[in-house]
Amino acid sequence: MSFRNPEVTPMSAPVEARPPGRPLDTQRESALLDAALELLSEVGYERLSLTEVCRRARASTKTVYRRWANKEQLMAAALRRAVCRAVDEHVPQASSGSLREDLLRNLLPSALPEQQRTPQYISGLLVAASGGDEVGRMAKELCRLQHARMAETVLGWARERGEISAGADPVLVADLARGALIHQVLVADSQVDAMFVRSLVDHVLLPVLAPCRNGGSW
Repeated sequence: MSFRNPEVTPMSAPVEARPPGRPLDTQRESALLDAALELLSEVGYERLSLTEVCRRARASTKTVYRRWANKEQLMAAALRRAVCRAVDEHVPQASSGSLREDLLRNLLPSALPEQQRTPQYISGLLVAASGGDEVGRMAKELCRLQHARMAETVLGWARERGEISAGADPVLVADLARGALIHQVLVADSQVDAMFVRSLVDHVLLPVLAPCRNGGSW
């Protein structure tokens, strides 16, 4: 039985449809979007305000409203920026030689950018993802992207080594890893540390992949 999602397609950076408004210079726009992402990691989505974004970026609210009509438009642009960065970010080009070690290495907190480790950032993304607008779409993509890329890369290495069969599903592995990490941070109110990652890999991910080891399939 396969859990593969037939709708999953290769990941690419989203194309931005610019909202109406006078264009900002690139440096000023980048400062505002980076400030919005920083605040998302510090206070979450609901408590994030345009006033504080402007203060952090050393810009006036008038400058923001020249480009974005409201907080939702600003955050859609900021999350789109984060998605594009995640698509372009460096992926390790060499495996450790072991499926287990590759999973451990890529699920440790050190594998994530600093801001993406905070409970506020994770909860903020989930709040934003609950909406059906552009903000929600970008937040869902960002939630999915990190672990989807990890699973595709790590399972690809394992296939090349003959460690698992082609039936191993990276979508399922990514979903399980993401769900466990979100639960650990937001529900259990605990840390994602090396001990937790080892438990996740040894007691969840590797057993799920066991039917596909040594040429088997689901």
